[in-house]
Amino acid sequence: MDQKIHYQGHYYGKIIRNIFIVGGLVMLVSFPFFNNLINLPIYVPIFIIILFVIVGGLINPLSKSVFIIGSIIPPLALAMFEYYAFNTYQNLPSYNPLNVAFFWTNQALALLFFFATYLSIKTLRAMVQGTMSNKIE
Repeated sequence: MDQKIHYQGHYYGKIIRNIFIVGGLVMLVSFPFFNNLINLPIYVPIFIIILFVIVGGLINPLSKSVFIIGSIIPPLALAMFEYYAFNTYQNLPSYNPLNVAFFWTNQALALLFFFATYLSIKTLRAMVQGTMSNKIE
């Protein structure tokens, strides 16, 4: 007989996992178009995409160490995407549609990882404090 553990209260791992997957997918799809606007070697964004997918796949309520890693990445991603959005807004001409698309893509990703940061820290706090409740069905 299979028993399933359902976490109640402060576990937002499913949402965080989805944000990692959506963020990685948006980067994967948009990277070829924005490659010239990213001042990093080509392997860095590819590594970040792979990192999002791997960490998103590993996040689960039973592994506090994985969740700690999953709580470090969102604020770093938020800072990175917001930096690129702000830098694009300040320094690149808005008459170029590619620059506008790059700005909005980064702003949307920053917003996603803003929520991922909040939810991952809230979940991590509950894990550390032991206030996350569960029930077995």
